[in-house]
Amino acid sequence: MKRLVVALTAIAAFTAPALAADMAAKAPMRAAPVAYAPSWTGFWISGGFGYGMAQYQHSENNIAAPFALVSTGQDAGGKGWLAKVGVGGDYQFAGPYGNWVVGVFADADWSNISGQYSINTLGVPGAVIGASNITGSFRNDYSWAIGGRIGYVALPGLLTYFNGGYTQAHFEGSSFFNSNVPAAPLATGISLGSHTRSGYFLGGGTEYAVSQLPGLFWKNEVRFSDFGNKTHTLVCTSGVGCGVGNVLTQTSRVYEQKATTELVYRFNWGGPVVAKY
Repeated sequence: MKRLVVALTAIAAFTAPALAADMAAKAPMRAAPVAYAPSWTGFWISGGFGYGMAQYQHSENNIAAPFALVSTGQDAGGKGWLAKVGVGGDYQFAGPYGNWVVGVFADADWSNISGQYSINTLGVPGAVIGASNITGSFRNDYSWAIGGRIGYVALPGLLTYFNGGYTQAHFEGSSFFNSNVPAAPLATGISLGSHTRSGYFLGGGTEYAVSQLPGLFWKNEVRFSDFGNKTHTLVCTSGVGCGVGNVLTQTSRVYEQKATTELVYRFNWGGPVVAKY
């Protein structure tokens, strides 16, 4: 009996490793879970702040015939902060073009982009008594834009894009002062009313996923806007030193560059999707 037990033990000792190896070879192999990047298709809202710089190009003509050019080729700069909100929607292509995204959007900002400029009035007989230069100001207090964009998903959770479209900006009115006496400028009674300018914009930027909060993205963008030429009439409203009525016509053009940073919330973003087996 003892010999039988010893023999069975020896057989088990030699066959168990082989049996275990054979079972392991026959067991099905399981692939590791694969994480998929979610789609950029869906709607979003955004909000943030930024900084803007403006270039104000202007020239003035006498209001009376022969409409002599009074002041020409002058540029003035402006700058200021802004707050911005936006809304939009994107669509990500499938298949071989799956890294490409297109979208539409609208946004608005409230700003304090402002500066000062001077006008030479030597060629305006009787327009401004005792003033060879008058100084005014400009201020873009709000604007809005609507446009489209095309982007490329460079990495999961990172979108780079270019955009463009139509934009409109509002500029506050300005009163002009006699700048011959810088220490104590005197009101001339001349003013330029508030007005709206229209133009186009081009820009580009990036959106990056905030991994700790699914659906939240950090967007950084730079935008250039050209508001084109526009002609206005400078009017003397007070009758002090300039006589009541029209004084000059001003043709001006405004360019703006804005850099903004925003937080974006995407309603369809749920973070990486892991395949299940």
